[in-house]
Amino acid sequence: MRRPGRLPPRLPSDRGFGLIEILLVVVVLALVGAGLYGYFVSTTHTLETVQQQRPLSATRMVADRATVASIRSALQLYYAQNGGYPPTKEAVAALLNPPPSFQCEGNDFRYDAVTGQVTLVIDDPTRC
Repeated sequence: MRRPGRLPPRLPSDRGFGLIEILLVVVVLALVGAGLYGYFVSTTHTLETVQQQRPLSATRMVADRATVASIRSALQLYYAQNGGYPPTKEAVAALLNPPPSFQCEGNDFRYDAVTGQVTLVIDDPTRC
C-alpha cells in the first residue's frame, strides 16, 4: 500500500535531463554559434574587401582611355584641316559632340596647345 503524501520511487528511465546533459547541449550550441558568427564576419569582411577593390575601376579606366583616344583623333583631324592645334582646352571639348565625359569620378583630360598632347588627369585604376 501506498502511504499518503509520498511519491512512488523513480525508475532510472524517468530521471529527465541532468546538469551534465544540459551543459553539454549549451556547449555544443555555443560552438555552433561561434562557428556561424565567424563565418558571417568573414563573409562581411570579404564583401567589404570586394567593394573596396572596385572590380569595375579597371573597366572605367579603359573607357576613360578610349575617350582620350577619341579626343586625340579629333585633334589629328583638326590639325590636318587647320595646320595647327586648337588654342584652349575648351576649344578641344567643342570639337567633340557630345563633349567628353569620363567614367572615373573627378577624371578629366589635360591639353597642351603647343604639342597637341592629351593625357588623363587620373590614369591609375586604383584611384578610379
